[in-house]
Amino acid sequence: MKNKAKMTLGNTVKGRWIKNVLLVFTVIMFLFSCIIVYSSCVRYFNSAELAMRARNSKSVDTFFSEYNNGSTETFTVGAYEFIENFQYRDIMEVWVLDKNGGLLVSSSGFSESSSSRWDDYEIALEAEDNIGVKRLKLSSGEPVMAMTYILRDSAGSNYGAVRYLVSMRAMYQQLFMIIVIVIASFILVVALMAISGMYFVSSIVNPVSDICSTTAEIAKGDFSARIDYDYYHDEIGELCMSINNMAQQLSEIDKMKNDFISTVSHEIRTPMTAIKGWGETLKNVGDNPELLHKGLDIIVDETDRLSSMVEELLDFSRMQNGKIRIVNEEIDLLYIIEHVYDTYKQKAVNESINLSLELNENIDIRLIGDKDRIRQVIINILDNAIKYTPKEGSISIEIVKIQKYVKIIISDSGIGIPQKDLPHIKEKFYKADNNVRGTGIGLAVADEIIKMHSGELNISSEVSKGTTVEIILPVITKED
Repeated sequence: MKNKAKMTLGNTVKGRWIKNVLLVFTVIMFLFSCIIVYSSCVRYFNSAELAMRARNSKSVDTFFSEYNNGSTETFTVGAYEFIENFQYRDIMEVWVLDKNGGLLVSSSGFSESSSSRWDDYEIALEAEDNIGVKRLKLSSGEPVMAMTYILRDSAGSNYGAVRYLVSMRAMYQQLFMIIVIVIASFILVVALMAISGMYFVSSIVNPVSDICSTTAEIAKGDFSARIDYDYYHDEIGELCMSINNMAQQLSEIDKMKNDFISTVSHEIRTPMTAIKGWGETLKNVGDNPELLHKGLDIIVDETDRLSSMVEELLDFSRMQNGKIRIVNEEIDLLYIIEHVYDTYKQKAVNESINLSLELNENIDIRLIGDKDRIRQVIINILDNAIKYTPKEGSISIEIVKIQKYVKIIISDSGIGIPQKDLPHIKEKFYKADNNVRGTGIGLAVADEIIKMHSGELNISSEVSKGTTVEIILPVITKED
């Protein structure tokens, strides 16, 4: 027997859920969050750039063309005039640069070394549209987006530049808030997923653990173990209910088994004791033919009883394995019943029981079936009737033909069967009265045989008044 695998988080349902679901979900949410943050940054930066480009209209070239006579002083005058007339100084800063990229004048009065060069300026020199954009920090530490526009004359020569600067501090604060919200949302969603997922997994794992522990108890033989499934109204609850039903049935089967073993042991011990006792008696019988004959008769009877019991057990085994064989042929039902009646007539007389057969000899009842099995069923029912009918009682056999069916009615005036036992009387190993000999499987086998002949075996009874057994079988009609 293989040892039970050691349970670790990795090979539990929770572990697999964490690895296969929660981890994958977390990665997807992380990538989704990164996409949101990245797209927000791109959108904000593009909006800022588009806003700066919108402020830099073609009129800038027209304005400065009036001050482009090759004189630095004239261009400087134009730069001051451009700064004074710039409409958007409240939202952005504007610089005018000379042809070497040095600062001439700014809208804020900011003074920078004339030799300073900026990345956006270098980009603009190489750009086809003469525009260069760059995010950077000023020497004051202020984060800005800078855009430089190169001014060129008709020959394409650089004679100066206009530089716009927009503070990015407010934008970065907004982006920071977006990132915080995205991170908080990411943590919240993953946490909710983890909590709800673990609760859901626990709602499966916990009852499964209960099922495992309960089934382990059942496997050990404790058929009283049950699972409390009142909290589960789903497939788990149905599984728990099925296992409880299984345990109940196993308990009933175990009880039947124990009763069967006890009954069979008792049934076997009684004839074995009689055979052994008479065998020892016959050793010393001497010249007493009457005693010898009586002893041998008892030994033969008890041996027949053992043989019948063994045959019942074999039939039960065949029934359990689905191997009861039916040899179908055309049979004369009345002949079989008369033969059984003749066989049991003397036995009934010996028990002081009146056995009668109501038979219309003018009718012919034939059916397709196994004559030995049909005889076995009738013998079993008659044997039960004799066992449960007291002296001076009566047993009757009646044959009634109804269209395509024949009804064999065997009634007795015996002790009857209590109503609580009647629904179970055809179950395997069930005995309404354990004080009467028998294994409790005869009627179960008989019922199975009748079903294999497409018939029915019905039992009705009343305590102290007797029992009636009806066997209904299809018969061969003239149309057939």
